[in-house]
Amino acid sequence: MKFMNVKEQWFLYDTIAVSPWVNTMAHPIPGWYPLFSDIAAADDLTFFNTRNKSIGLAYNNQESRDQIPYALVCESLSVGFFAPALSSQLGTLTTGTYRGRVDGISAFWENELPQHTSVTFRTNQDERLKTNCALVPACYGPVGYATGQGDTSTVGGNSGSVNAGGMGRADLKYRWVFPSGIDIPRRATIGVQLRFVEWARDVLSKIWGPGNNEFIDYVPGDPPSTAHVFKPTMFMIQVLITGRRQVQQRGEYHA
Repeated sequence: MKFMNVKEQWFLYDTIAVSPWVNTMAHPIPGWYPLFSDIAAADDLTFFNTRNKSIGLAYNNQESRDQIPYALVCESLSVGFFAPALSSQLGTLTTGTYRGRVDGISAFWENELPQHTSVTFRTNQDERLKTNCALVPACYGPVGYATGQGDTSTVGGNSGSVNAGGMGRADLKYRWVFPSGIDIPRRATIGVQLRFVEWARDVLSKIWGPGNNEFIDYVPGDPPSTAHVFKPTMFMIQVLITGRRQVQQRGEYHA
């Protein structure tokens, strides 16, 4: 008896993060970095062959990091650079003073860095795409650009810059599309590799951080008061593959 699979819309994604929170994790995630200087020192950044969904479904949805468990027709690919919307980066708080504050790293990460990063997409041993990351924008998440600034007289205090930006347009139809699709057989390996140019490495190696965001926590009392709460920020790079996977139909399960 010949069985017929059906093609179901599907996607795969994997994420790399840079955050001081990484140093606090009991089990660090492979390919995640605590400092910009650490990711700058990496020869390349790899996706789909390093992590799986055990790191959290928000960051990865792969059953296995080594092989695709079903046949997949790859229709589009993107690389998204995502940065904190609260863009004020505060350095370590010691003895009541900050190591420093910067407000431009979110915009740099989202808009400048992709233009100085290459991407290579492989299936098994074949290279299917080699290009610049700015040509394969995510087309989801914040796009366009907007920024705001609080009271600058309280630098290092309650004020903070807000940033919402990204490359591309907020519509998946503007993604990088493979016109006829790429057939990826079951149990095949896939991988995406990113590399910074030397200029980008030099910039990332010389800026401190990521730092912290400052929040205000309301403390009930008579009178009520507020406390400053500092939380580590997170910068992310996410690769997304969309396409159609072949699945077995009810009543036609087969080996």
